[in-house]
Amino acid sequence: MACGAPVLTTHRTSLPEVGGDAVAYTEPDATSIQDGLRALIDDPVRREALGTAGHARAQEFSWAASAEAHLASYLRAAGQRDE
Repeated sequence: MACGAPVLTTHRTSLPEVGGDAVAYTEPDATSIQDGLRALIDDPVRREALGTAGHARAQEFSWAASAEAHLASYLRAAGQRDE
């Protein structure tokens, strides 16, 4: 995603949370993956759109954003300790 390549992944674990609408999804079996890859190969407009959307989505996951989220979590936890 960060380099603008279209991504094909599954709906498992946290992948939909990260990918959102910026990636193509498939089931985690060989036939579904083959079909998903074929669909991307056959659709250059969709590949381009997913690449652009994925790159934009990846920008939301910076080290700065991660640090801010961790700090907010630590501050909330510290505040709850006093209660």
